[in-house]
Amino acid sequence: MELNRYETVKAYVYEQYARIANESLRIAAITHTSMVDTCITLLAITRSIPLERAKIAALFHDYAQYIDNCKHSEHARLSSLYAHQYLAQTKNYKVIEIDDICFAIAQHSRKDQFDSPLCECLKDADILARFLEDPTKPLTGIRKQRLIDSLADIND
Repeated sequence: MELNRYETVKAYVYEQYARIANESLRIAAITHTSMVDTCITLLAITRSIPLERAKIAALFHDYAQYIDNCKHSEHARLSSLYAHQYLAQTKNYKVIEIDDICFAIAQHSRKDQFDSPLCECLKDADILARFLEDPTKPLTGIRKQRLIDSLADIND
């Protein structure tokens, strides 16, 4: 499986993150995005979800939060718009691919509802990444259950 388009998106996103003036925000952007990318790779493979789409969604999922330092309540929607704009202007993606990726990004903060398989994979990768970044932070409710289910998927 080739991931050439993913590599191009990755270079773009990390180039944008490298320009973030605030060092702690820049480090958080790179660290968290990388961790979600790693986690989504494991989950997408175990769940038979298109790997390239999953990894691209991971790259852009918090993009607006880091680039614009926007309110958390707006970051998923705005990140989806950034992703749509970038992916469309490259002319390397079919409309259905862009829609799938951007819908997952837009929905990833809604951890309490269930959406498409790619959405669920991104939500779970985000939770797994946050857990791995700070395993002492307690998880409850749906976030805890998502973590348990994700770990079970990886273990199977």
